[in-house]
Amino acid sequence: MNRFVRQAAIACIACVALACVFSGCDPGPGGGSLPVYSFDQTESSRAGYRRTTITSAGTVFVHDFEEYSLQLADTDPKVVVGRTQFGNGKICAIEGQSPAAYLAADMGSEMPAYEVFRADRQPPFDWRHASFQKMRLTVPVGPAANKVTIDPAVIRDVVSTLSDGTPAPPFTVETPVGNGNVHSLLLWSEQLPGLVFSPAVYLDPAGQVYLAENLAAIQFKGANQSIRARWIPASAAFTEWSKTAD
Repeated sequence: MNRFVRQAAIACIACVALACVFSGCDPGPGGGSLPVYSFDQTESSRAGYRRTTITSAGTVFVHDFEEYSLQLADTDPKVVVGRTQFGNGKICAIEGQSPAAYLAADMGSEMPAYEVFRADRQPPFDWRHASFQKMRLTVPVGPAANKVTIDPAVIRDVVSTLSDGTPAPPFTVETPVGNGNVHSLLLWSEQLPGLVFSPAVYLDPAGQVYLAENLAAIQFKGANQSIRARWIPASAAFTEWSKTAD
């Protein structure tokens, strides 16, 4: 399932959580003895975002502004450590991470769709000062399709733009669902094992490229989607990199 669709689904799932959120999932043998996590969702302190929590025995894990840009390195976690309050949905450990720091919760209904939850006592991942070893552009077609780099200069350019770049005047991207112009950059860091920092990239048909730490809101309109974010114009160097095979 597309990452942006999963993010939008969080708000939709909250509407049905009290009835049967995470329905149709089976944690497997022994699932009934696993810790049960309750689910809640409120407005984030960041305008335009939602704060989702899962809680068990007083331990709270949160998916908020900082976690919108985190993905699992392995999208199919295997180690089930808990179940949800409704429907026996899976709460999984993340390979490389302590389950006391991060967990993956299945936010899907018919298909698994895991989101990253951080223990509320765990500091958010500080991507601004992290060292990244690899980056991939998830554009599915074209000269730069799934382009990968380990060039520190290219990676630093992206991080610097996201950290210090001047945002464009606010605008909303209207794009087809599934084959639009908004994609992800995947950045791997040894400081974040099992997880990937995943900012958004918008390839404007007019030629400009924009970056965003994460997406604030997605609304679906038939076959199209409306995406809002804090878009920052990419550098000329990265714009060229994102459009070429070399």
